[in-house]
Amino acid sequence: MTTYDVCVIGSGLVGTSTANALVRRGAGRVLLLDRGSPGCGDSGLTFGMVRRHYTNPVLIQLAMAGTEILADWDAQVGVGGSGFVPTGYLLPVPDHLVATCRAQVALQRELGLETHFLEPDELCEVEPLLSLDGVGGAAYAPGGGVCESRLMILSWLADGLARGLEVRQSADVSSLLLEGGRAVGVQLASGERIRAGQTIVATGGWSPELLAPAGWAPPMALGRIQVAVLRLVPGAIPPAAVTSDAVSNVVVRSAAGRDIWVVAYQPDTPLIAVRDDCQRDLLPGYEASIRSALAARFPSLANAQLVGGWGGAYDHTPDWHPLVGPVPGITDLWLCAGWSGHGLKSSPAIGRVMADLVCGSSPTIDVSNLAPDRFVRGIENRCAYGPGARA
Repeated sequence: MTTYDVCVIGSGLVGTSTANALVRRGAGRVLLLDRGSPGCGDSGLTFGMVRRHYTNPVLIQLAMAGTEILADWDAQVGVGGSGFVPTGYLLPVPDHLVATCRAQVALQRELGLETHFLEPDELCEVEPLLSLDGVGGAAYAPGGGVCESRLMILSWLADGLARGLEVRQSADVSSLLLEGGRAVGVQLASGERIRAGQTIVATGGWSPELLAPAGWAPPMALGRIQVAVLRLVPGAIPPAAVTSDAVSNVVVRSAAGRDIWVVAYQPDTPLIAVRDDCQRDLLPGYEASIRSALAARFPSLANAQLVGGWGGAYDHTPDWHPLVGPVPGITDLWLCAGWSGHGLKSSPAIGRVMADLVCGSSPTIDVSNLAPDRFVRGIENRCAYGPGARA
Protein backbone atom coordinates (compact mmCIF):
# COMPACT_ATOMS: atom_id res chain seq x y z
CA MET A 1 0.00 0.00 0.00
CA THR A 2 1.46 3.36 -1.08
CA THR A 3 1.82 5.93 1.71
CA TYR A 4 1.76 9.74 1.47
CA ASP A 5 2.11 12.53 3.97
CA VAL A 6 -0.94 14.33 2.60
CA CYS A 7 -3.67 13.22 0.23
CA VAL A 8 -5.83 15.93 -1.36
CA ILE A 9 -9.10 14.77 -2.93
CA GLY A 10 -10.41 16.98 -5.74
CA SER A 11 -8.43 18.83 -8.40
CA GLY A 12 -10.63 21.88 -8.69
CA LEU A 13 -9.59 25.37 -7.65
CA VAL A 14 -9.39 24.64 -3.91
CA GLY A 15 -7.72 21.24 -4.25
CA THR A 16 -5.04 22.28 -6.74
CA SER A 17 -4.29 25.50 -4.86
CA THR A 18 -3.93 23.54 -1.62
CA ALA A 19 -1.77 20.81 -3.15
CA ASN A 20 0.47 23.44 -4.73
CA ALA A 21 0.84 25.31 -1.43
CA LEU A 22 1.68 22.06 0.40
CA VAL A 23 4.52 21.06 -1.91
CA ARG A 24 5.84 24.63 -1.92
CA ARG A 25 6.20 24.58 1.84
CA GLY A 26 7.77 21.13 1.91
CA ALA A 27 4.92 19.17 3.44
CA GLY A 28 6.41 15.85 2.35
CA ARG A 29 4.96 13.49 -0.19
CA VAL A 30 1.69 14.98 -1.48
CA LEU A 31 -0.87 13.20 -3.68
CA LEU A 32 -3.70 14.93 -5.56
CA LEU A 33 -6.56 12.68 -6.62
CA ASP A 34 -9.52 13.28 -8.91
CA ARG A 35 -12.11 10.95 -10.33
CA GLY A 36 -11.94 12.86 -13.62
CA SER A 37 -9.52 15.47 -14.87
CA PRO A 38 -8.38 18.79 -13.34
CA GLY A 39 -11.19 21.34 -13.26
CA CYS A 40 -13.78 18.91 -14.59
CA GLY A 41 -16.26 19.76 -11.81
CA ASP A 42 -17.87 23.04 -10.84
CA SER A 43 -14.52 24.87 -10.81
CA GLY A 44 -14.53 24.57 -14.59
CA LEU A 45 -18.07 25.99 -14.76
CA THR A 46 -17.42 29.18 -12.80
CA PHE A 47 -18.73 32.57 -13.95
CA GLY A 48 -15.21 33.94 -13.52
CA MET A 49 -16.09 37.01 -11.44
CA VAL A 50 -13.48 38.56 -9.12
CA ARG A 51 -14.98 40.60 -6.29
CA ARG A 52 -14.05 41.49 -2.72
CA HIS A 53 -17.41 42.84 -1.56
CA TYR A 54 -18.38 40.60 1.36
CA THR A 55 -20.07 40.96 4.73
CA ASN A 56 -17.47 39.65 7.16
CA PRO A 57 -13.73 40.28 7.50
CA VAL A 58 -12.75 36.63 6.90
CA LEU A 59 -14.16 36.48 3.34
CA ILE A 60 -13.10 40.05 2.59
CA GLN A 61 -9.52 39.30 3.61
CA LEU A 62 -9.40 35.97 1.74
CA ALA A 63 -10.75 37.60 -1.42
CA MET A 64 -8.32 40.51 -1.11
CA ALA A 65 -5.33 38.21 -0.59
CA GLY A 66 -6.45 35.93 -3.40
CA THR A 67 -6.88 38.81 -5.83
CA GLU A 68 -3.41 40.10 -5.03
CA ILE A 69 -2.05 36.73 -6.15
CA LEU A 70 -4.21 36.75 -9.29
CA ALA A 71 -2.85 40.18 -10.23
CA ASP A 72 0.76 39.20 -9.52
CA TRP A 73 0.70 35.64 -10.84
CA ASP A 74 4.15 35.69 -12.44
CA ALA A 75 5.81 36.52 -9.15
CA GLN A 76 3.48 34.53 -6.89
CA VAL A 77 3.20 31.32 -8.93
CA GLY A 78 5.61 31.76 -11.83
CA VAL A 79 3.95 29.29 -14.19
CA GLY A 80 1.08 29.90 -16.63
CA GLY A 81 -1.35 32.67 -15.76
CA SER A 82 -4.59 33.57 -14.04
CA GLY A 83 -6.25 35.38 -16.94
CA PHE A 84 -7.05 38.21 -14.54
CA VAL A 85 -8.47 41.37 -16.14
CA PRO A 86 -9.40 44.26 -13.81
CA THR A 87 -12.69 45.47 -15.30
CA GLY A 88 -14.04 46.84 -12.02
CA TYR A 89 -16.83 45.33 -9.91
CA LEU A 90 -20.20 47.04 -9.46
CA LEU A 91 -22.98 46.16 -7.00
CA PRO A 92 -26.13 48.26 -7.52
CA VAL A 93 -28.58 48.09 -4.60
CA PRO A 94 -32.19 49.21 -4.02
CA ASP A 95 -33.06 52.07 -1.67
CA HIS A 96 -33.69 49.82 1.33
CA LEU A 97 -30.13 48.40 1.10
CA VAL A 98 -28.28 51.70 0.67
CA ALA A 99 -27.39 52.02 4.36
CA THR A 100 -26.21 48.39 4.45
CA CYS A 101 -24.11 48.87 1.34
CA ARG A 102 -22.53 52.05 2.72
CA ALA A 103 -21.63 50.23 5.94
CA GLN A 104 -20.05 47.34 4.02
CA VAL A 105 -18.02 49.73 1.88
CA ALA A 106 -16.78 51.45 5.05
CA LEU A 107 -15.74 48.09 6.58
CA GLN A 108 -13.92 47.05 3.42
CA ARG A 109 -12.08 50.36 3.28
CA GLU A 110 -10.98 49.86 6.90
CA LEU A 111 -9.48 46.52 5.82
CA GLY A 112 -7.52 48.23 3.04
CA LEU A 113 -9.72 47.63 -0.01
CA GLU A 114 -10.05 50.36 -2.61
CA THR A 115 -13.82 50.67 -2.91
CA HIS A 116 -16.41 53.44 -3.03
CA PHE A 117 -20.14 54.02 -2.66
CA LEU A 118 -21.53 55.70 -5.75
CA GLU A 119 -24.71 57.73 -5.95
CA PRO A 120 -27.06 56.94 -8.85
CA ASP A 121 -25.94 59.98 -10.84
CA GLU A 122 -22.33 58.75 -10.63
CA LEU A 123 -22.96 55.29 -12.03
CA CYS A 124 -22.94 56.24 -15.72
CA GLU A 125 -19.23 57.03 -15.41
CA VAL A 126 -18.57 53.40 -14.43
CA GLU A 127 -21.22 51.59 -16.49
CA PRO A 128 -22.91 53.69 -19.22
CA LEU A 129 -25.31 50.85 -20.16
CA LEU A 130 -26.96 50.74 -16.76
CA SER A 131 -30.63 51.60 -16.32
CA LEU A 132 -31.13 53.36 -12.97
CA ASP A 133 -34.74 52.31 -12.35
CA GLY A 134 -35.00 51.18 -8.74
CA VAL A 135 -31.30 51.75 -8.01
CA GLY A 136 -30.50 53.65 -4.82
CA GLY A 137 -26.72 53.56 -5.26
CA ALA A 138 -23.91 51.07 -5.71
CA ALA A 139 -20.66 49.76 -4.32
CA TYR A 140 -17.80 49.98 -6.79
CA ALA A 141 -14.35 48.40 -6.55
CA PRO A 142 -12.09 49.30 -9.50
CA GLY A 143 -9.78 46.35 -8.77
CA GLY A 144 -12.50 43.74 -9.36
CA GLY A 145 -12.77 41.93 -12.64
CA VAL A 146 -12.62 38.49 -14.24
CA CYS A 147 -10.17 35.58 -14.37
CA GLU A 148 -9.88 32.07 -15.84
CA SER A 149 -10.28 29.13 -13.48
CA ARG A 150 -8.88 26.49 -15.84
CA LEU A 151 -5.72 28.52 -16.42
CA MET A 152 -5.24 28.81 -12.68
CA ILE A 153 -5.77 25.09 -12.09
CA LEU A 154 -3.37 24.02 -14.84
CA SER A 155 -0.77 26.55 -13.69
CA TRP A 156 -0.84 25.27 -10.10
CA LEU A 157 -0.59 21.71 -11.38
CA ALA A 158 2.38 22.44 -13.63
CA ASP A 159 4.23 24.22 -10.85
CA GLY A 160 3.33 21.52 -8.34
CA LEU A 161 4.47 18.69 -10.58
CA ALA A 162 7.82 20.40 -11.00
CA ARG A 163 8.11 20.49 -7.20
CA GLY A 164 7.29 16.82 -6.67
CA LEU A 165 3.49 16.81 -6.48
CA GLU A 166 2.01 13.47 -7.52
CA VAL A 167 -1.27 13.61 -9.44
CA ARG A 168 -3.64 10.79 -10.33
CA GLN A 169 -6.57 11.39 -12.66
CA SER A 170 -9.49 9.02 -13.23
CA ALA A 171 -8.95 7.87 -9.65
CA ASP A 172 -12.41 7.73 -8.10
CA VAL A 173 -12.32 7.75 -4.28
CA SER A 174 -15.07 5.42 -3.09
CA SER A 175 -14.49 5.85 0.65
CA LEU A 176 -12.28 7.26 3.36
CA LEU A 177 -10.19 4.84 5.38
CA LEU A 178 -10.68 5.18 9.14
CA GLU A 179 -8.94 3.52 12.05
CA GLY A 180 -10.09 4.28 15.58
CA GLY A 181 -11.56 7.68 14.76
CA ARG A 182 -8.60 8.70 12.62
CA ALA A 183 -8.44 9.12 8.86
CA VAL A 184 -5.58 7.05 7.45
CA GLY A 185 -6.18 7.37 3.71
CA VAL A 186 -8.64 6.49 0.98
CA GLN A 187 -9.95 3.54 -0.98
CA LEU A 188 -10.46 3.91 -4.73
CA ALA A 189 -13.37 2.45 -6.67
CA SER A 190 -10.86 0.02 -8.18
CA GLY A 191 -10.28 -1.42 -4.72
CA GLU A 192 -6.81 0.10 -4.33
CA ARG A 193 -6.03 1.52 -0.89
CA ILE A 194 -3.78 4.56 -0.37
CA ARG A 195 -2.52 5.54 3.08
CA ALA A 196 -1.99 9.15 4.11
CA GLY A 197 -0.97 10.94 7.28
CA GLN A 198 -3.47 13.72 6.54
CA THR A 199 -6.44 13.72 4.16
CA ILE A 200 -8.10 16.82 2.71
CA VAL A 201 -11.58 16.70 1.17
CA ALA A 202 -11.83 19.46 -1.45
CA THR A 203 -14.58 17.98 -3.57
CA GLY A 204 -17.19 20.76 -3.49
CA GLY A 205 -20.72 19.47 -4.05
CA TRP A 206 -19.51 15.87 -3.96
CA SER A 207 -18.18 16.24 -0.37
CA PRO A 208 -21.31 14.93 1.42
CA GLU A 209 -21.07 11.66 -0.49
CA LEU A 210 -17.58 11.07 0.92
CA LEU A 211 -18.12 12.36 4.43
CA ALA A 212 -21.55 11.06 5.41
CA PRO A 213 -20.53 7.36 5.23
CA ALA A 214 -17.56 8.24 7.46
CA GLY A 215 -19.95 9.38 10.18
CA TRP A 216 -20.31 13.14 9.68
CA ALA A 217 -22.73 14.82 7.30
CA PRO A 218 -21.57 18.33 6.37
CA PRO A 219 -24.23 21.07 6.71
CA MET A 220 -24.38 21.73 2.98
CA ALA A 221 -27.05 22.02 0.32
CA LEU A 222 -26.76 22.04 -3.47
CA GLY A 223 -28.60 24.66 -5.51
CA ARG A 224 -28.65 24.72 -9.31
CA ILE A 225 -27.11 27.78 -11.00
CA GLN A 226 -27.12 28.59 -14.72
CA VAL A 227 -24.94 30.76 -16.96
CA ALA A 228 -26.29 31.96 -20.30
CA VAL A 229 -24.00 33.03 -23.14
CA LEU A 230 -25.37 35.83 -25.33
CA ARG A 231 -23.74 37.27 -28.44
CA LEU A 232 -23.93 40.97 -29.26
CA VAL A 233 -24.42 42.21 -32.80
CA PRO A 234 -21.36 43.81 -34.44
CA GLY A 235 -20.84 47.33 -33.15
CA ALA A 236 -22.88 46.86 -29.99
CA ILE A 237 -21.30 48.23 -26.81
CA PRO A 238 -20.47 45.49 -24.28
CA PRO A 239 -20.74 45.98 -20.51
CA ALA A 240 -17.72 47.68 -18.99
CA ALA A 241 -17.69 46.45 -15.38
CA VAL A 242 -18.64 43.10 -13.94
CA THR A 243 -22.02 43.92 -12.46
CA SER A 244 -23.99 42.00 -9.83
CA ASP A 245 -27.31 43.80 -9.53
CA ALA A 246 -29.07 43.37 -6.18
CA VAL A 247 -32.23 44.97 -7.60
CA SER A 248 -33.05 42.76 -10.60
CA ASN A 249 -30.74 39.93 -9.47
CA VAL A 250 -28.93 39.78 -12.81
CA VAL A 251 -25.15 39.33 -13.04
CA VAL A 252 -23.36 40.37 -16.24
CA ARG A 253 -19.80 40.27 -17.58
CA SER A 254 -18.09 40.61 -20.94
CA ALA A 255 -16.42 37.49 -22.31
CA ALA A 256 -14.43 36.64 -25.44
CA GLY A 257 -15.24 38.34 -28.72
CA ARG A 258 -18.79 39.73 -28.76
CA ASP A 259 -20.07 37.33 -26.09
CA ILE A 260 -21.42 38.24 -22.68
CA TRP A 261 -22.19 35.88 -19.81
CA VAL A 262 -25.37 36.38 -17.80
CA VAL A 263 -26.77 34.85 -14.62
CA ALA A 264 -30.27 35.49 -13.30
CA TYR A 265 -30.66 34.53 -9.64
CA GLN A 266 -34.09 32.96 -9.27
CA PRO A 267 -36.05 32.59 -6.00
CA ASP A 268 -37.23 29.12 -7.00
CA THR A 269 -33.77 27.71 -7.73
CA PRO A 270 -34.14 23.92 -7.42
CA LEU A 271 -32.13 22.01 -4.83
CA ILE A 272 -30.19 18.93 -5.91
CA ALA A 273 -29.93 15.87 -3.70
CA VAL A 274 -26.84 14.42 -5.38
CA ARG A 275 -24.32 16.48 -7.34
CA ASP A 276 -24.26 14.13 -10.33
CA ASP A 277 -28.00 14.72 -10.81
CA CYS A 278 -27.37 18.32 -11.87
CA GLN A 279 -28.21 18.86 -15.56
CA ARG A 280 -25.63 20.70 -17.67
CA ASP A 281 -28.07 22.18 -20.21
CA LEU A 282 -30.03 25.38 -19.59
CA LEU A 283 -33.49 24.59 -18.27
CA PRO A 284 -36.66 25.62 -20.12
CA GLY A 285 -37.77 29.10 -19.10
CA TYR A 286 -34.32 30.35 -18.14
CA GLU A 287 -33.93 32.43 -21.31
CA ALA A 288 -37.10 34.35 -20.39
CA SER A 289 -35.69 35.05 -16.90
CA ILE A 290 -32.44 36.31 -18.40
CA ARG A 291 -34.15 38.62 -20.86
CA SER A 292 -36.56 40.01 -18.27
CA ALA A 293 -33.73 40.83 -15.85
CA LEU A 294 -31.59 42.36 -18.60
CA ALA A 295 -34.48 44.50 -19.79
CA ALA A 296 -34.71 45.97 -16.30
CA ARG A 297 -31.01 46.71 -15.82
CA PHE A 298 -29.20 46.46 -19.20
CA PRO A 299 -31.93 47.14 -21.78
CA SER A 300 -29.47 47.42 -24.69
CA LEU A 301 -28.35 43.81 -24.05
CA ALA A 302 -31.77 42.22 -23.57
CA ASN A 303 -32.25 41.09 -27.17
CA ALA A 304 -28.78 39.69 -27.80
CA GLN A 305 -28.73 36.24 -29.36
CA LEU A 306 -28.60 33.26 -26.99
CA VAL A 307 -25.74 31.08 -28.24
CA GLY A 308 -25.08 28.73 -25.36
CA GLY A 309 -24.84 28.23 -21.63
CA TRP A 310 -24.50 25.66 -18.90
CA GLY A 311 -25.75 24.63 -15.52
CA GLY A 312 -23.82 23.71 -12.41
CA ALA A 313 -24.30 23.48 -8.67
CA TYR A 314 -23.72 25.88 -5.80
CA ASP A 315 -22.57 23.99 -2.72
CA HIS A 316 -23.55 26.22 0.16
CA THR A 317 -24.05 26.15 3.91
CA PRO A 318 -26.88 27.63 6.04
CA ASP A 319 -24.95 30.91 6.40
CA TRP A 320 -23.51 30.83 2.86
CA HIS A 321 -19.95 30.75 4.20
CA PRO A 322 -17.62 27.83 3.42
CA LEU A 323 -16.54 24.99 5.70
CA VAL A 324 -12.80 25.18 6.38
CA GLY A 325 -10.96 23.13 8.96
CA PRO A 326 -10.86 19.74 10.71
CA VAL A 327 -13.82 17.40 10.28
CA PRO A 328 -15.55 16.97 13.66
CA GLY A 329 -14.83 13.69 15.40
CA ILE A 330 -12.27 12.42 12.88
CA THR A 331 -8.58 13.12 13.44
CA ASP A 332 -6.32 14.02 10.50
CA LEU A 333 -9.28 14.69 8.19
CA TRP A 334 -9.83 18.15 6.77
CA LEU A 335 -12.63 19.77 4.80
CA CYS A 336 -12.54 22.77 2.49
CA ALA A 337 -15.87 23.04 0.68
CA GLY A 338 -19.04 25.13 0.46
CA TRP A 339 -17.22 27.78 -1.58
CA SER A 340 -19.75 28.39 -4.33
CA GLY A 341 -20.11 32.08 -5.10
CA HIS A 342 -16.89 32.83 -3.20
CA GLY A 343 -14.15 30.38 -4.12
CA LEU A 344 -12.68 31.60 -7.40
CA LYS A 345 -10.93 34.75 -6.21
CA SER A 346 -10.25 33.35 -2.72
CA SER A 347 -8.75 30.05 -3.87
CA PRO A 348 -5.16 31.33 -4.20
CA ALA A 349 -5.28 32.43 -0.56
CA ILE A 350 -7.28 29.53 0.87
CA GLY A 351 -4.78 27.03 -0.53
CA ARG A 352 -2.06 28.66 1.55
CA VAL A 353 -4.34 28.79 4.59
CA MET A 354 -5.08 25.06 4.28
CA ALA A 355 -1.38 24.27 3.94
CA ASP A 356 -0.71 26.21 7.14
CA LEU A 357 -3.48 24.43 9.04
CA VAL A 358 -2.46 20.95 7.91
CA CYS A 359 1.19 21.65 8.72
CA GLY A 360 0.32 22.93 12.21
CA SER A 361 0.99 26.61 11.59
CA SER A 362 -1.27 29.60 12.26
CA PRO A 363 -2.49 31.08 8.97
CA THR A 364 -2.12 34.80 8.37
CA ILE A 365 -5.92 35.03 7.97
CA ASP A 366 -8.05 33.76 10.86
CA VAL A 367 -10.57 31.28 9.42
CA SER A 368 -11.89 29.98 12.75
CA ASN A 369 -15.37 31.34 11.99
CA LEU A 370 -15.48 29.00 8.99
CA ALA A 371 -14.89 25.85 11.09
CA PRO A 372 -17.05 22.90 9.96
CA ASP A 373 -18.46 22.44 13.47
CA ARG A 374 -19.46 26.09 13.93
CA PHE A 375 -23.21 25.55 13.64
CA VAL A 376 -23.38 23.05 16.51
CA ARG A 377 -21.36 25.57 18.55
CA GLY A 378 -23.91 28.30 17.82
CA ILE A 379 -21.74 30.30 15.41
CA GLU A 380 -23.43 31.57 12.27
CA ASN A 381 -21.88 34.20 10.02
CA ARG A 382 -23.96 37.24 9.19
CA CYS A 383 -25.00 37.93 5.58
CA ALA A 384 -25.49 41.67 5.04
CA TYR A 385 -27.76 41.16 2.03
CA GLY A 386 -29.53 38.08 3.34
CA PRO A 387 -28.73 34.40 2.70
CA GLY A 388 -27.31 33.96 -0.79
CA ALA A 389 -24.23 34.11 -2.94
CA ARG A 390 -23.62 37.80 -2.12
CA ALA A 391 -22.81 36.79 1.51
